[in-house]
Amino acid sequence: MTTEKYFENIKTFRMMAKKEIGQNFLIDPNKASSIIDLLEIKEGEKVLEIGCGAGSLTYFLSLSKGNVTAIDIDEAMLTKLQEDFKSAPNLSIRQGNAMDFDYSSFDKIVGNLPYYITSGIIEEALKKATAAKRMVFMVQKEAFYRINASIGSKDYSPLSIFISYCATLKKEFVVPPSCFAPAPHVDSLVFSVEMKEGVNKEEAIALLNLTKKLFLNRRKTIYNNLKSALGNAEKASNALKKAGIGESLRPEQLKLEDYLNLLRSL
Repeated sequence: MTTEKYFENIKTFRMMAKKEIGQNFLIDPNKASSIIDLLEIKEGEKVLEIGCGAGSLTYFLSLSKGNVTAIDIDEAMLTKLQEDFKSAPNLSIRQGNAMDFDYSSFDKIVGNLPYYITSGIIEEALKKATAAKRMVFMVQKEAFYRINASIGSKDYSPLSIFISYCATLKKEFVVPPSCFAPAPHVDSLVFSVEMKEGVNKEEAIALLNLTKKLFLNRRKTIYNNLKSALGNAEKASNALKKAGIGESLRPEQLKLEDYLNLLRSL
């Protein structure tokens, strides 16, 4: 089947898209090809596709030099893809939930992520993909700016801090609603994730856990949040002093280095 015919066939599955799991099938082969090109797949690399859906990205992954595992939770779509790619020797289609999947063996990760669980999947991938060098994701445009929020903004969060410790994000290109079936109401955005070398995964996860506790109440000062987390006012005050952090600051006012200093002071 030609590329044009394959993507024409994807359009016929628009009525099978399940809103409850955020399905919008990419029907533009040029955009799909560009997404896979961003992975820079080398021969023999293990590649994971999260949420293979109707096969838009899977099609080009099947033509790559990588050893590809594609997962989805939708049995109907999995049946379609298993038939479509039954002759592809480098491709394994499996049922899997991205929130409890084992990412540890994969070199590259790609996915068109549903809006309602974008942050959760990215967090899981960054925590568990210990061998990954590069990831490429497509998300709703507003979701990218939320997870990549800068210090002091209303969207600055534990995930923003965690990402800045582990990786470098790069905005690649926007994908308009017309490229999907059914068409969403907003633009999507493709971005790449370049994993930093030498990241201490244990410290990274400890950082994430600490910041989650300190962002529980954004209206409180960092001192009050830390006091609640530790259950000890004196220990909280001493830790902040040792880290060189003012007690009156709020969680969104602290940069990554501040949180690392605080973590290490504890």
